[in-house]
Amino acid sequence: MLEQRVTNKPVAGMRGVALIALIAASVIVGSNFFYFLGRWIGSVSSILFILYGMFIAWLLLDWYIKGYIYTCGNGCLRVCRTYGKYERFMADIWLNGVQACGTLDDMKRRFPKAKVQRAVKPECTLEQLAVAYNDAGKTAIMVLQPDAAMREAIVKAVRKG
Repeated sequence: MLEQRVTNKPVAGMRGVALIALIAASVIVGSNFFYFLGRWIGSVSSILFILYGMFIAWLLLDWYIKGYIYTCGNGCLRVCRTYGKYERFMADIWLNGVQACGTLDDMKRRFPKAKVQRAVKPECTLEQLAVAYNDAGKTAIMVLQPDAAMREAIVKAVRKG
């Protein structure tokens, strides 16, 4: 059974200090902006400030906390989103249902109506691999960043199929 976690590099050193300073600055600027905006639109500015804070929190969660885990075993590649130690299921890709793999452009050209899902992180240095597979009778494409062992298992499944 193969297992791989895909995450961005952890925040460390001066990058962490800069991130905290940027968050504090965005809260201060947003607070002042919505305070002055409140003079014209009243209490709606408070709601907008809360939505602004939720947007900042979502960005931080997406960039720094969210990751992906790929598990390959028993003829199935399971892809899950991770939020710290919590996992959420994304897709099961049965290796006997894998139709092709390659770059995303190649897969889109070959399967133009296929739904595309991405399980990649921008700062991860692993090369992306698009996998076209049978998903309940339709073709779907999943973009992954597998390591060498996981990539070999996927390519082997394409050769067998």
